[in-house]
Amino acid sequence: MSSTRAPFALVTAFTSSPFGGNPAAVVFLDSTSLPLDYVGEIAKNLNQPMMSLVSNTPLPSEDDKILVRSIRFFASNGKEVPICGHATLATARVLFSSPEVQASGAHTIHFKNGTGATLTAVKLDDGFIEIELPSTVPGDVSADELARLKTFIDKAFGRDVVIKNVKTGGKVYEPYVLIELDKSEDLAGSTIDAKQLIGNGYVVNVLTTASPDSDATFVLRMFAPSMIGGTGEDPVCGSAHGLLVPYWYSKLGIAPGQEVKSKQVSSRGGNLRVVWKKEEGRIKLQGQTVILATGELQL
Repeated sequence: MSSTRAPFALVTAFTSSPFGGNPAAVVFLDSTSLPLDYVGEIAKNLNQPMMSLVSNTPLPSEDDKILVRSIRFFASNGKEVPICGHATLATARVLFSSPEVQASGAHTIHFKNGTGATLTAVKLDDGFIEIELPSTVPGDVSADELARLKTFIDKAFGRDVVIKNVKTGGKVYEPYVLIELDKSEDLAGSTIDAKQLIGNGYVVNVLTTASPDSDATFVLRMFAPSMIGGTGEDPVCGSAHGLLVPYWYSKLGIAPGQEVKSKQVSSRGGNLRVVWKKEEGRIKLQGQTVILATGELQL
């Protein structure tokens, strides 16, 4: 295999700190140039919560102010996943910061992912970047299913936990489960053994409560121990909001189109501004980003 050089960047998303939010590796490499299992090995070596693989060259666009690129996502275990919010935000930051894109005056990027869906990123005047992701209609679970899942949650917390509601990710986020806990459970301060969630039938476990503070509407933590190494916790999860936003807007009677704030209460922490576009079946996530490092892979 001939040597290939691929520019890359390390970016933290949904934060103004290089040591907060959720890190992602952004690699510029045409997905057809290397086998996907080889790309998975690159993701393992970079060892970030997520790696985005972005096409070097733009795809055709009908508007010179809208950039179109292909994108794919790989977790730190080398497995491809269909969608990732924080890696989309990180990739948009790198592209918007490039001299080529700045010179073009492009303000919007359409990312075409591996399933054919379009993920949109827009550069805002206040330095935030806004991305759009699909929303879902969260699915109900039976009383028996709730009781079954509670056994996993109680083991993960090491105590009897008060669960207020459980929803599935519906058709859009099928591997996801949303679990609302009572606010008294102190989600931010709890020690959670994510390995105890393995085998519960879901890949992505989104734990949430109403916010105990006035600086956010709801808080969350996300665990995917079969996909994420170490503690199994994702520092900030954008795609989880595809469930959370319609869930909390409906529960609290928030009008679609109204902006609210979400806070991920992991150890690194993350802050998001969110909007539910109910009729379009989309959510808007707005966040800050920091480029920590840039370089070149030699493959």
